[in-house]
Amino acid sequence: MKSKKKFKAVNITDMQTKAKLMDDVIWILMFIFSAIHGLMTISQGILSSYVTEIKEEFSLSYSEYSLFGTISGLGSLLGSIVFTLIIEKVSNKYLISSMLIINCLSHFSFVFKLKYHILLVSRFISGFASVFCYIYFPMWVDKFGIKSWLNFMQTTIQVSNTIGHILGYFIFYKLGNNQWKYGFLSEIFSVSCFVFILILLPENYYNKDYEDNSNYQKINTEEEVKLEGDSDTNNSIISKNSIKNDIMLNLPYICLTLYRSNRLFIFIVIDFWFSDYLQNTLLETNSSTIFLSYSLTIVIAPLLGLIFGGILSNKIGGPKGKNSFITMFYLQLFSVIFGLFSYFFTNVNLFTIFMSLYMLLNTAAGLISISASYAIVPENLIGITTGIYSIFVNLTGFLPGPFAYAFMKNIFSSGRYIILFLMVYGFIGCIDLYTADYYMKTKKIMIYK
Repeated sequence: MKSKKKFKAVNITDMQTKAKLMDDVIWILMFIFSAIHGLMTISQGILSSYVTEIKEEFSLSYSEYSLFGTISGLGSLLGSIVFTLIIEKVSNKYLISSMLIINCLSHFSFVFKLKYHILLVSRFISGFASVFCYIYFPMWVDKFGIKSWLNFMQTTIQVSNTIGHILGYFIFYKLGNNQWKYGFLSEIFSVSCFVFILILLPENYYNKDYEDNSNYQKINTEEEVKLEGDSDTNNSIISKNSIKNDIMLNLPYICLTLYRSNRLFIFIVIDFWFSDYLQNTLLETNSSTIFLSYSLTIVIAPLLGLIFGGILSNKIGGPKGKNSFITMFYLQLFSVIFGLFSYFFTNVNLFTIFMSLYMLLNTAAGLISISASYAIVPENLIGITTGIYSIFVNLTGFLPGPFAYAFMKNIFSSGRYIILFLMVYGFIGCIDLYTADYYMKTKKIMIYK
């Protein structure tokens, strides 16, 4: 015999007060997560911005230097697998906090300029620990973010990443070639301060209980009744059939994952290639010109692209918009075309303009793809699909990127052929996006969010 359901009246004023409090907490956490997300990339900005200088500091070849990125990718790959297996089983609060601490500790090997093999181990540990945060922060925003501000929040998370890259480059540039270790120290200190704050926050801000609290926003009557009883229906059961149909046979999800892998691979190679190309192919010796060109292309253009992508996403109705995939297709197509134009110019100013346009449009498409990846799978599978995506992208994009750059440096007679290869490869991303858009419109695939 079923147990009798219990009802009780709820005061609407109390509920509205709690709803306002929840909104305030979300914004505070958004600031903390965005700050950490950005500060974590300071070290990456240092390592990728001045390849030549750091390579000379440790007397490394291009192949040896590229191993920093490759070994970090291996760590990220393993971290993605572990994240997928444990994210639903452990405390998110202590998992994220502990990984941030481990990531900070790994940077001390560069601060003290230890031996090369120790640096490689530290990069592996850093890649393993940092990927937990790179996956978790956007996922948290998608799950707990205020719906009317969701696109803005996703944009903020991604913009913070670019700003961290700016800080990494700026610190190194201002302090000089032999003082870049202070960039690592600044990341260690600042991230550690935010970790201390995260540890003090209640556990329910990180998990499902917090989402349940956000339901206070839905109350809109003078007096409400709340049903208390069994809530087994709220617990989603992930079956083998749902994984097969909603992931393995979900062509838009597969195409979007392939596109994001394609995009990340190109970005990783460009990150290593750019300043080296200016100095050794275009023979630019003015450090101010190199700094300005790098800042416009690798820093400012992606930053503007994220803002443009956020605005554009709102205009097309967010990830639920029927034109989100075709919009990404055109952004990717025109970005690749501008990138190809840069191949034909040896003038630094014209080269910078076209590469900046490539980065702006491509970053805008990348931002829209993040929200779209959450919208084309059921909510109860987001954790699994995000983990699978991260594993695949690390394996095919982030991991081979640095090694591919070193390989192309050895086989191509000129750095110009590297950008030509990358832009041709970028057209595959266009095919992925167009295929996903065509399939969704002809098969009328469900948008879940």
